Amino acid sequence: MASNTSSSASNEIDRPYPAEQEQSAILDLLPSAAIIYNRSTDQILAANQAFYLLTEFVPKLTVGESLSAIIPEEIDTNPLSGTKRTVSLNHKSGEILNIVLNVHSLNKTNQQVILLFTPEKNSTDIKTYLLEQDLFFNNFTQLTKIGKQPDLQSVLNFVITLIESSIRANCIAIYKANAEKPQLQRVASSQNEYVQYLPDYLTAEDLINLQEPLLWKENKKTTSELHQAAQDAGLIYLASVPLGQEGAWFGLLVVAGIQSIPNDDQLKFLSLIGKETANAMEKQIALENARRTIQKIKQIVKIEHSIIDNLEEGVIILTPDLKIAEMNPAAEIILGYASNEVFKQPIDSILIGTKTLSSTFNAALQGITTLVSSDLRLHNRTGKSFPAQVMTVPVMADTRLISIIILLRDTSQTEQIRARTQQLEQRAFLGEVTAIFAHEVKNPINSIMTGLQFIGMNMSEDAPHYELINRLQNDCLRLTHLMDSVLTFSKPVEYHLTPVDLSILLPRILERWNPRMKRLNISPYFETSEEHPQVTGDSRALEQVFVNLISNAVQAMNAKGGSLSVKVQNTEHSLDPPQYEIIVSDTGPGIPEDIREHIFEPFMTTNPKGTGLGLAISKRIVTAHKGNIYVESFPGGTMFHVFLPKAIGEE
Repeated sequence: MASNTSSSASNEIDRPYPAEQEQSAILDLLPSAAIIYNRSTDQILAANQAFYLLTEFVPKLTVGESLSAIIPEEIDTNPLSGTKRTVSLNHKSGEILNIVLNVHSLNKTNQQVILLFTPEKNSTDIKTYLLEQDLFFNNFTQLTKIGKQPDLQSVLNFVITLIESSIRANCIAIYKANAEKPQLQRVASSQNEYVQYLPDYLTAEDLINLQEPLLWKENKKTTSELHQAAQDAGLIYLASVPLGQEGAWFGLLVVAGIQSIPNDDQLKFLSLIGKETANAMEKQIALENARRTIQKIKQIVKIEHSIIDNLEEGVIILTPDLKIAEMNPAAEIILGYASNEVFKQPIDSILIGTKTLSSTFNAALQGITTLVSSDLRLHNRTGKSFPAQVMTVPVMADTRLISIIILLRDTSQTEQIRARTQQLEQRAFLGEVTAIFAHEVKNPINSIMTGLQFIGMNMSEDAPHYELINRLQNDCLRLTHLMDSVLTFSKPVEYHLTPVDLSILLPRILERWNPRMKRLNISPYFETSEEHPQVTGDSRALEQVFVNLISNAVQAMNAKGGSLSVKVQNTEHSLDPPQYEIIVSDTGPGIPEDIREHIFEPFMTTNPKGTGLGLAISKRIVTAHKGNIYVESFPGGTMFHVFLPKAIGEE
């Protein structure tokens, strides 16, 4: 009986393959009466001319009707129940025809079937007929699969296989229009020796001459390059079917052979294959073009996002109703909001300034670009204000506003750079004044020192002012030393760079300090990972650096003694240029944290008798040698790390 299946099954199979007009064309290839029937909806989808001749019904009384309109009894239309059964078929006159019904499935779920009606025949005729119909239904089922292939090459390969099995041609080729040249290119073909005789390319003129299905036979006139090639190859026929729509052909399906010429039914089937192939190729070409377009769009969007995300300026994109659509990372940092937090929020609730920006936004709505910079301060999420520049740029399509782009810049850094530059200029000017001052002061100090020495020479040790004179002399020496340090720090120095052997320089300095370290109960140590580590530098300048570091270490331990270590070692290989690391460490009390951060600044010292310029001068020397110096300190010890470039040839 004509029973319906569940609705869940029908969702998968209700769609007929191919379209109804093509179904009718396929059914017309059958000599016997046939209909296409949807079991899930109990609906006749199509019928062939043989059916209308047999029953004298017309399409409007058949297509779209229930199966009971033509078969009065309930029948089993499930193809799994067997293909052959005897049923009653209505005739328009009211007569009942006794007919043999064969059911063939058109899809995997067996809900769409072909019902084939044949008058009762003897068993031999039925067997022969069913064999012929099995071949047809197999070809029909394969035809519906052309449009289901995943890509263009799969479509072409499937079509060639289908033609080989249905028409049994010796030579099959598919030509497609070349997008760059006015010609057709062979894009697929069967694998046999006859294909080599078909040209790889056809001119556009060939497509013009073959704009309808044609069958060329041997000993007939050749009207195209293809026909001539078939004749030269000894083929007895060549059939061609244009691919595409009338007036917009884009390809050609070619079938040729050396055996029997296809009959009319086979040629009709070949035309249907051509139509389905053209539809499938157009679909795959459109999909491929869409994929390429989407890929290009994705690349453009990716580039745009990459540019926007890496801009130092904040970028805010607004919709035409002045709501936030997107912010780049710079804008998130400047304002303190995440992009997803402010999505679809009004811009005036996020971009809040000391002056109103409503006139700027109104100008953007009218398509006018504006810049607001003077005396503008904005507030971030925490309420902190900062100087800013805001530019609004409307994005228009013809006269329609699509979006508004806001470029936001935090100018506080610019002001800091300006202030820093001004400070450096002031320091440079102060350095020049200080150098002149130090040079001029040294002469009076020398005169005072000479006078004090003369007075001291004529004074006995028990004189009442002897101690005062000595104290004044020491103060003059200290002032002279301070002026020398100031001159060294303030004036540029030219260094004479040569290879300096640290295994000679550093022990020599330690040996010079050895008597004083013995007196203060300080134990010196020297260690090197290389036998003769050499750096590029000015030996006198580097000596001044390490004398300063060792002097500071000794000064830090003069009360309780301790250990002083100088170590030379290789640095990581990733440093460029390669360097040696020199570590000067002591076991003194350490440097307080508040001083440690400023230890290399001028006049910063923990020694009441020091000038505070030794480490500042040392850092300047190390920097001039393309090296680096930093300090580590903790209660119970201090370590100075000095990095200096290795001499050429050390690596």
